[in-house]
Amino acid sequence: MIGLAETEMPGAGHTLRVLHTSDVHIGHVRGPHGAHRDVCQCPIHALADTAAAHQADVLLIAGDLFDHARLRRPDVAHTMELLGDVDASVVIIPGNHDVHDERTLWGTHADHEHRLEVTGAGVIFLDDPLGATLHFGEHDLTLWGRAMDSHDADYRPLAGVPARPDDGWFIAAGHGHFQRTADDAHRSSPIAAEEIEATAADYVALGHWHVTTDVSVGEVIAWYPGAPMGTPSNGTACLVTFHQHADGSTGTVAVDHVAVTPPPAGCG
Repeated sequence: MIGLAETEMPGAGHTLRVLHTSDVHIGHVRGPHGAHRDVCQCPIHALADTAAAHQADVLLIAGDLFDHARLRRPDVAHTMELLGDVDASVVIIPGNHDVHDERTLWGTHADHEHRLEVTGAGVIFLDDPLGATLHFGEHDLTLWGRAMDSHDADYRPLAGVPARPDDGWFIAAGHGHFQRTADDAHRSSPIAAEEIEATAADYVALGHWHVTTDVSVGEVIAWYPGAPMGTPSNGTACLVTFHQHADGSTGTVAVDHVAVTPPPAGCG
């Protein structure tokens, strides 16, 4: 485990661990070893094991949990059952492969089916295209994320981020393309450096790029975590550790690049 980034903030006395992943692509990826279900669930088993190994309090999936909308209800249900068994709060935002519109897996035609799987598993799905805010009082954490309802140049993943709370940690989550240069202006779901900095968040959790990439701006730490099913066998995730000293003095935010290892026996 290699420390990648650190910053400071005032705090009040505990450690919070968030495992940040994205681009899981259930329905497309397949584990490299063992026997597998028709729809391979190795990435979910691997993420659950990683969350347990690092004692994560929150598993944050920043888009593209599913690869497409053609999955059968039993396969979606099994994914949600596995996520519901994770010993952490599980939060999901939709990405461009499972965009939240009327034609896709999360959309209105599927709501009466798949939404039951989500709510029944106890998984938190942020479905508001204007953005939704969660408060985890036990962790002194506020988390904001905006559902993608259209993967085009007009959709801006970090538009509408609310003002940073006065107390506690703040995470903003989005799924889209970071604009490195003006040549990126035509790309769908753009994220500008100025938008990252304007969040004033302790951490910005991004999805869409499959390569672990630091896109921090100013004092704001921001990462693409890489995909949990990499090549040839191991993927990656970001373990974000928020530590507040017991005396309420300055705390730290540390980001570590951790391996996500699929089960050697597969998921069959």
